[in-house]
Amino acid sequence: PPPAPPPLWGCPPAPGPLLPPLCTPGCGVPPAWAARLGATGFLISKCCFPIFKAKAGKAKRVRTIFSSEQLARLEQEFARQQYLVGQERCLLASSLHLTEEQVKVWFQNRRIKWRKQSLEQQQAKLAKMGLATPQR
Repeated sequence: PPPAPPPLWGCPPAPGPLLPPLCTPGCGVPPAWAARLGATGFLISKCCFPIFKAKAGKAKRVRTIFSSEQLARLEQEFARQQYLVGQERCLLASSLHLTEEQVKVWFQNRRIKWRKQSLEQQQAKLAKMGLATPQR
């Protein structure tokens, strides 16, 4: 059988060349709340770095990275209509290989961006006419 992949949490069972542990040899068995720094590939135990203490409850959600094709399609749908619900959201999510939650949140964030841009454009027009109002 192929070798097991390295653990995602805690100190590795044996120091490997690609994932050297940053915790001390005396830290013992890594606790369940050990954290991994994905960008560096280093495994860090919170017993060695108390700054990484996690709150009890839900784990932090991983940020979704959309492909350029997904973004283009999402922008196209947003230009058509700013609110997607029910079957439309389900179909779009399925066609883009995303979850409905990811599509829903993307549309929420895009509406906020659109409102902000619209407000800035209105303020720019008022400023041109000399009727600018103080920003909030």
